[in-house]
Amino acid sequence: MHFLERETSCLRRLKKLRRKKAEGMALTMTNKSSKAPVCEHCTSDLSFREGKGEAFFQSIFEHANAGMNTITIDGRYVQINPAFCRYLGYTREELRHLTVYDLTHSEDQSATRTHFAQIKAGLRQAFDYEKRFLRKDGSVVWGHVTSAWLFDEEHNPLYGIGLVQDITDRKRAEADLLRALSETRLAKDKIDGILRSLGEGLIVIDNRQCIVLMSASAEKLLGVACEQVVGRPLDALFSRRPLPPRLHEALVKGENGDQCEIELEGCPGTGRRIIQARISWIAEGGANTSGRIAVLQDVTAEREISRLKTEFINTAAHELRTPLTSIQGFSEILLIQPGLKRGERRKVYQIIHEQSEILAKLVHDLLDLSHIETGAGFRLKKTSCSPRELLDQAIRHVPRDKGRHRIEVRFPAESLEIHADPGKLRQALENILSNAVKFSPEGGIIQVDAYRRGTDLRFAVTDEGIGMNEEQVGKIFDKFFRADTSNSAVGGIGLGMNIVKEIVEAHGGRVWVNSTPGCGTTVHLSLPIGIQCVTGRDYVFGPGWGNGEVAP
Repeated sequence: MHFLERETSCLRRLKKLRRKKAEGMALTMTNKSSKAPVCEHCTSDLSFREGKGEAFFQSIFEHANAGMNTITIDGRYVQINPAFCRYLGYTREELRHLTVYDLTHSEDQSATRTHFAQIKAGLRQAFDYEKRFLRKDGSVVWGHVTSAWLFDEEHNPLYGIGLVQDITDRKRAEADLLRALSETRLAKDKIDGILRSLGEGLIVIDNRQCIVLMSASAEKLLGVACEQVVGRPLDALFSRRPLPPRLHEALVKGENGDQCEIELEGCPGTGRRIIQARISWIAEGGANTSGRIAVLQDVTAEREISRLKTEFINTAAHELRTPLTSIQGFSEILLIQPGLKRGERRKVYQIIHEQSEILAKLVHDLLDLSHIETGAGFRLKKTSCSPRELLDQAIRHVPRDKGRHRIEVRFPAESLEIHADPGKLRQALENILSNAVKFSPEGGIIQVDAYRRGTDLRFAVTDEGIGMNEEQVGKIFDKFFRADTSNSAVGGIGLGMNIVKEIVEAHGGRVWVNSTPGCGTTVHLSLPIGIQCVTGRDYVFGPGWGNGEVAP
């Protein structure tokens, strides 16, 4: 560009000098002979400029490796050097019949016309920009165009001297680089999408034991943000506590497919969590590896279920053995002592019958659990039935010791029939009442209230037992849950309330619990009402457990 500008300036001054000479003006080489001083390069040898200088310029023009041309303001080529012909694949004669716009790519037409318009308007004397040219064979090449222009006295453009450098290879390299960057960005987005969608935590480390990637699930499990640990050593995962030795050993020295479990402190209120880590190597080719992948899974719930199942098996075995032992022992008495008196024999029969009922209930609960676990649920045989009668039956079937508890029942004046499975609904009421009896102190009152709320009939069973804290209330409907697991705890295998929930929900109702430690528990049932109204009254089941007495 510097060369073109210098040549253009010199040629402009020489033309002015020739015009003055032709008009008879004295040619002087002082500052007074011209408003603009003429450089020494221009005035040192005019003949050289007019003769050898032009030959020298023409030699450069013809032998330059870059394309050169002179062009008019309307875009027609005047002179074209061989390099420019080779660049576009045209002959000089063919190019003289074409304009700059004929050789310009459609997407670069606007920029080209703008530059020429600015030259024509006198807004600029030169320009340079990058554009695409159309070769004779139809291919597209990129060029960096530099153009300097000569103007007459009225500042009208005469012609421009252009230099075109082939930058096609550079543009292709840039396009390849942009494509590679785009593909890399796309691959990164895909990896980020995979990491976000993974349910399990994932950590990738390199051979320096620095973290390379971490999924959103891993962030949640470990309580640390990805941007805080990527590129940092493993210990950054546990900035507030040391890296568990088992996990460190597995990540650094573990074999492909190794597993380990670690315990971590959870968020406040969640307690400790058990995390299982599975290690995989990142193969690099041959026996070399470039790092390791750790897949993290929170197995706290699974381990808790496993613990509960083990506890359930032990409890169930104990609960089954107790009535079986009684039945076996008292039936043996009948066999070895045939001479028992009638009253004693009846008492033994009564004990065997009661123990067999307990055993049957345990078996029924296990069968119900089996139906629930397999997804079969309950097969309800619905019919119109009286909730009062169902409650009476449930109270009579609740195991108890005479004189220990008092059950008070209050029905509304308007009692309704409901469409339900009598057997299953009675079972739910028995389970609730049985728990109330088990956990109530001797002489405690168990209050049963029935009332109408909108389109529902509701029961509320309140005891004066040991009560439960908030955590226990949240687990009361879980399988195998027992509020009291001490050695002196009351019997049961922890299925009763879970079965209650399944039965009530199968009827389209709902069940919930309110409890305060040391103040007792209230279990609420809500069931769709029936269609038939009957008159009811309050009554009490006392020590006799079978005689209805009017409540005071």
